[in-house]
Parts: sequence; C-alpha cells; structure tokens
Amino acid sequence: MKLIDGNDPRLKEVSSDVDFDKDNPIELFDTLKSAMIECKTTGLSACQLGIMKRFFVVGNYEDPDSIIGMFNPLITDQSEDMITYEEACPSFPGLFLKIKRPKEIRIRYTKRDGDIDTFRFTGYTARVILHEYDHLNGILYQSRANRYHLDQGKKKLDKYNRFVKRMKNGEKSIR
Repeated sequence: MKLIDGNDPRLKEVSSDVDFDKDNPIELFDTLKSAMIECKTTGLSACQLGIMKRFFVVGNYEDPDSIIGMFNPLITDQSEDMITYEEACPSFPGLFLKIKRPKEIRIRYTKRDGDIDTFRFTGYTARVILHEYDHLNGILYQSRANRYHLDQGKKKLDKYNRFVKRMKNGEKSIR
C-alpha cells in the first residue's frame, strides 16, 4: 500500500476503534508492518495508509520481529519530565522538527491476538508511540512544534527542495 499525501484531510481525522469481530487484525498488522519496513521508519499509523482505524506499529524496520502492533491504544499515564528531540514523519518527507514530549508513558493496547497489555515506555520508543498516537487523533506533529522550530524545519526543507531541483536540472555546483 502507498502512503497518503501529507495534505490529505484524513490525516486530521480521528480514527475509529478496530472491531476485532469485523476487522481482520492480523491482516491489518501484516499490511502496516510491510509498509513500515518499506518506508524504513520506526512507526506507522493505519491512517497514513488511508485506513481510518485506531492502530499503529512501532519497532525497528531492520528487525521485523521487533515490530509490535498496538490496537485501540490508550495513554494511561505520562511523566512530567519532558524532552525535546527532532522528529520526522514519512507523510511529510524531509520535514524534521524539534518536538517536546514526555520522557515516559504508560499505554494500554490490544494485541493482534485480542489480549490486552499495559506497558511503560521511555525515551525514543515513548516518543515514537506518542507521534503515532497523535496520528490516530488527527494531530499532526507540526502542531506540536513551537513557532521557531516549525519555521526552522520549513526553511531547511525549502533549502533541500531547491537543491534537489537544481540537481535535477543538471547544475553541478553547490551553492
């Protein structure tokens, strides 16, 4: 499956719960896992493929066995300690933004076999989960960036896009 365009209005919609009696969680997991590996990313939400269900995958795309699926997740707790770190999103290629997020979270979710688990995650994994969780709620990471970091990220993206355009047009010098 192909990622939907970053300007697609569905990315700003709240996704509906996965119904384990009607939806096929194993098929959803396999589809999203394959797309995540193809995109070479550490997380991917179903809505990024146009599947408006509360589901995402996280893990190391180079180690497919590490990838886990979280159906109908709910953040039950988060630390007051915050960390600012650069984030990217395959729906917005090349846009890197510094985002402040909680250092630690606790999340309850249903696994693809229907069992419910609750885990505590910290650091980078917590950040990836929060980014994907935002997608399920129609929140884009741009809205989490402060104005300065958003402007800096857009300037860097514009500069990169101009460079790529020049290279496609056959320019050999880098300015």
